[in-house]
Amino acid sequence: MPVATILIADPDPATRSLLEVLVLRLGHRPIGQRELVEGESPDLMLLEPASRADLMAALRLRSQFPKLPILSVSIKPESPEGRELGVTDHVMKPFRRLQLESAVACALAPVREALETRL
Repeated sequence: MPVATILIADPDPATRSLLEVLVLRLGHRPIGQRELVEGESPDLMLLEPASRADLMAALRLRSQFPKLPILSVSIKPESPEGRELGVTDHVMKPFRRLQLESAVACALAPVREALETRL
């Protein structure tokens, strides 16, 4: 599968670093808010909806990219905000690596064809 650009929105630096490593292990390219501001277009967003700032960023992103899959990776159970946002799936922290990998693969499945046409 071609490389996907995955936006990581989590307030904890250690968690962001862990998610970046896992995304790289899957063969994808992690980006943060800075790259987004610089004009990057994500194929998937990993979101911690317990963070008000990240949730607000996801709402803004949703208006810009209405079909963007958003995967909730959270310390809290599924939230009404996440359901309202239309998250693709929810992975509860702490998670197992295979659990996150599977959720990312499922979330990217609908965009796989679009990614393949980039090549």
